[in-house]
Amino acid sequence: MFEKIGLIVIANLLFFFKSLRYKYSSDDIPVFRNPPKTNNIWHKIYLWIESSYRSGPEVDHALTMVIHTINCILIYLAFGSNNASFVAAMLFMVNPLNNQGSVWISGRSYALATLGLLGAMAFPYISFLFLIIATYYNAGFLAPLLFVGFNPWLLAASIPGWAINFRRFKTNVTYKVNKEMFVEDKSFKIEKIVLAIKTFGYYTSLALFPFRITFYHAFLQSCAGSGKDKAYTIKDKYFWLGLTYVTWILVYFILVPWNLVSLGLLWWCICIAPFCNLFRMSQEIAERYAYLPLPGLMFVLASILVNYPILSAFVIGFYAAKLWHYMDSYVDDYYLIESACLYSPNSWFAWHIRAMSRWERKSYQEAVIIWTMARMISPNEFKINFNIATALRLSRNDKEA
Repeated sequence: MFEKIGLIVIANLLFFFKSLRYKYSSDDIPVFRNPPKTNNIWHKIYLWIESSYRSGPEVDHALTMVIHTINCILIYLAFGSNNASFVAAMLFMVNPLNNQGSVWISGRSYALATLGLLGAMAFPYISFLFLIIATYYNAGFLAPLLFVGFNPWLLAASIPGWAINFRRFKTNVTYKVNKEMFVEDKSFKIEKIVLAIKTFGYYTSLALFPFRITFYHAFLQSCAGSGKDKAYTIKDKYFWLGLTYVTWILVYFILVPWNLVSLGLLWWCICIAPFCNLFRMSQEIAERYAYLPLPGLMFVLASILVNYPILSAFVIGFYAAKLWHYMDSYVDDYYLIESACLYSPNSWFAWHIRAMSRWERKSYQEAVIIWTMARMISPNEFKINFNIATALRLSRNDKEA
């Protein structure tokens, strides 16, 4: 057991060591520039760990690396300390879909929620402490529901966490509903089931076969606005893939006696469900949302691969190569924005963020050109049209504006 834990630690440190030279990117920057007030050194450390405070790029990336390493160890322990759980830990470690939790500093909340959930399984006698950590974060608040039918003690141990963190969770949800959601996001109608199945199909496919890793995905973009009609159609391969996944999972639950693979499937389903756009309070698609659900799905995959060592090595190697190549996008904010346009050229929002970065650096003409690229992808986005019009107005091109 200790040899495999040692291998997990060494593999993590060797693989993610280069992230220590990365700088801040995206949401890291405003957190660094506007640090919260701290009462004392312990308060500062608490805020630093939970990702509300930045100490410095190298130290912050080191903490992210350590938390990801702990999660990999906990997967090995929580799912039985056997060969299958070891393969699952290695798959999870290098799965490129994990990049916003394993590399990006601002994705730490998802990694900490995962740590809490895995720790509760690995150390059941102090599970309530780990579940307080898991339910502290929005992504992890409902996650302990996966213990239904698996371990009543762990479900009961979630009650203190729910009680302590309910007000925080309610406040966060209320804020998002009132400030960040559109009318379409809040509405309940039968078409939303189509949208949820498509989203589930996309995440599941991306987790198993990481064909596109990027910071801003084009899939389902503007599903509450200009892309609404396209979002609700069943003429989409991800709808049928999602329906196939859901059907297969339900059949497995019905026909196969409950086991750890069942738990892994339920883990994936319960933890990805809040991000399937049925009631959207976040980005349509974001890779950080898959970090918490992935341990379950990676154990399911590992249970299949464990009997085929060469195939296991191939899949782990494929994941590792993909992540190793992509993680350099986090070198700094410039590279992250550029890579978003490179890896997802049909994402109008990626081009919009790129234009905003040029505008902030007073490269106004270049910003207009890039916004025009975004407009060519999605001509009916009010944000893009408004920004182009404003830029033209400032440059005295009134008629065109």
